[in-house]
Amino acid sequence: MPVRISAATRRALIAATAAFFAIGPAHAQGSDDPSRLVAIMESYAAALRASNVEQLVALYSPNGVFIRDNMPAVAGREALRAAYRETFSTLKVDLPITVQEVEVSGDMAWLRATSAGRVKVLASGRESNDAFNLMVVFRREGGAWKIRSYIYAPSRPGAGPVN
Repeated sequence: MPVRISAATRRALIAATAAFFAIGPAHAQGSDDPSRLVAIMESYAAALRASNVEQLVALYSPNGVFIRDNMPAVAGREALRAAYRETFSTLKVDLPITVQEVEVSGDMAWLRATSAGRVKVLASGRESNDAFNLMVVFRREGGAWKIRSYIYAPSRPGAGPVN
């Protein structure tokens, strides 16, 4: 036997359904908030400035990839550790990061950023102003965003030393 629903009840159900779809996704976006990815990049820049290998590696997924300019890519936490140790044994880096754009889709996200600052060669004491373009891919793992792939390239080839 069919159930008769009054017009008022139908309107209330439609309003409730509309409210669910309007409010429901807003709550789900909390974990998709691009500011979380920006915060990761701020942590990355701070760890880079402090030459903190472990803090940098902790930002990556277990199979994270670091793709460096004119060098082989490294993958996995042990290879990341070795790459950052090698970097910090020869360079002191202070490169603040400016995020240009972020996009989140499900458990994947990416951002494009720039970094510009000073790089000091430890052996010679020589400093230069350098700038880079960055592309970072993130994967959400266990509810937390991790760097899956970090790619950078110079944006000013041959910038040269600071006088």
